Amino acid sequence: MSTIPRFAELIERVDDLHFRFVPPLDPTGTYSDAEYDAMSAFRLLVHAEIERFIESLVEDALTRFTQKISSWKISGCNSQLVDSLVAYIDRELRKSVKANNGVKSKNILEMLKPIGLNGTYLDNVWLQTMNTYGEVRGGHAHNSRRAVTPIDPQTEQNLVYVQILPELQKLELLVGSLN
Repeated sequence: MSTIPRFAELIERVDDLHFRFVPPLDPTGTYSDAEYDAMSAFRLLVHAEIERFIESLVEDALTRFTQKISSWKISGCNSQLVDSLVAYIDRELRKSVKANNGVKSKNILEMLKPIGLNGTYLDNVWLQTMNTYGEVRGGHAHNSRRAVTPIDPQTEQNLVYVQILPELQKLELLVGSLN
């Protein structure tokens, strides 16, 4: 799978977290309390990396937008009104990215809307996967370990590496192709 810069950074970070927190797979599925805690840490930290990845994609698209407006101004369409509008739009859209808090489909779609993307560009199964991922992450972030189902390392690896990351790579390509 070829990678592009931001996605390559995400993969590198997820791989590092995997190395640090995911225990060797046990064919019996038996893990210690410490290993289950480490899996919770893996889930929480990978969630944070995914959230930041998507936010960065949107911020990059906003930067490209403001740069295009600036080049348009240089070519003779200079106006204080245009400057004010661009500054306002840029500031407000960046505020909405900073206000984001999650990776559920509603969070993702809300971030992508200002750069002209909606759900029709994204895989519906992936969006549902992100809803589930956000929900289970919330369970581990806001509850005692005894109140949540322990995370199976094999299932979590499949979820992250097979179901989530490939679609994030596609999302980066899609956002990068915006003019």
